[in-house]
Amino acid sequence: MAALLACISLSVITVFIEYVPAAERLENTYYYPLWYSFLIILLIHLAIVVFLTIPLSILTDAISISLAQRFIGGIHPVVSVVAGYVLLAGLSGMLFSVFVYRGDTFLYMGAIRHMSIITVIFACWQFALWAGARWLKNITHTKTQSKTG
Repeated sequence: MAALLACISLSVITVFIEYVPAAERLENTYYYPLWYSFLIILLIHLAIVVFLTIPLSILTDAISISLAQRFIGGIHPVVSVVAGYVLLAGLSGMLFSVFVYRGDTFLYMGAIRHMSIITVIFACWQFALWAGARWLKNITHTKTQSKTG
């Protein structure tokens, strides 16, 4: 869910970064409408999410759960999950930039900016969904306790 929400958020941000206002447009140059640019960018990001982020997310979940079960007293499960997803977001951004910029990832400032944005947005959505799930769990747990006595 976090990957899909990050995909939509990143598409909106990218469309507005690339948008050229009508007053600044060059003559005899065609500019795609805003909705068309959003749709194309969303499809590209969805392909990345489906083929890259979701499989890596499943791997990160498995590793985080394994570490949390193995080191119950050593490391806090939240720390391992957050660290895993920040690394996942950074890796996804780097792999995306490698494919987009054909191996010259760190030569372009746009690639570094894109990796940073992907990492922050994905980590924020992951944390927001985790916090929302914990909040819902606490509310339902509180309601069941109050009903039972």
